[in-house]
Amino acid sequence: MLFNDLYAISTIKINGETTIFETFFELMKTELGYSADIYQSDILRNQLKNVLLVSERERQTQNSAMINKGPDLDCVIKFRDLLDKQFQIQKSVAKYKTQLNVTQKRLNSATLKVMDITPKQMIDARVILEAKRLLVHTLDSVKEIGYTLGFEEPTNFVKYFKKHQTITPIEFRNKFGN
Repeated sequence: MLFNDLYAISTIKINGETTIFETFFELMKTELGYSADIYQSDILRNQLKNVLLVSERERQTQNSAMINKGPDLDCVIKFRDLLDKQFQIQKSVAKYKTQLNVTQKRLNSATLKVMDITPKQMIDARVILEAKRLLVHTLDSVKEIGYTLGFEEPTNFVKYFKKHQTITPIEFRNKFGN
């Protein structure tokens, strides 16, 4: 099913202004507008199941989620594993490619083929994900979070975060934090 393959990137492209997904969500929204009764949770559960089933059908039709297991996938998995261990101290694609013993062109080709993003975009996404997690789930200051993520100057972290999120870390914390 949609989220069960460890090696799959489960994405689907939705084209057109009106989709079946919009219809399902409108039905769910309408149902939530009714006063709760003994049928509501079952109705909502079934509508959600329909969303998941149609998503799976669409994913299979588009054939975008099944990645051919092979050297490209192996390279990306090794890169991702290394990235998860070192993203706080290492943000240079050149250092990762050296550790993986591949050329930068090879790493770039593999990540583009498998993930449809560059290695630098993967690094940035991982750093931003951790920054968001720390901003929402800790009381650490922005300065401390910046240091934790390997930024020597707090202003560099703030600029980096704003570049990728269009809001400052403080604004993000105020919007999504506790």
